[in-house]
Amino acid sequence: MRPVLIVIALAVCFVLWDRLQNEGRYTTRIEDSFRQAAADLPSGSYGHEVRFSRDLMKR
Repeated sequence: MRPVLIVIALAVCFVLWDRLQNEGRYTTRIEDSFRQAAADLPSGSYGHEVRFSRDLMKR
């Protein structure tokens, strides 16, 4: 349990440090990389999705 709390505390300290000292530059880059990775997924900007037939679900 202690290692989990240490990781959470480190993450909170990083975000606070970034917001106060760096005007959020590092967290903005991390968020942008997550957005770019999400856009690269098949269901992202390409319009491919997994769809289920409702008729099959009724059976």
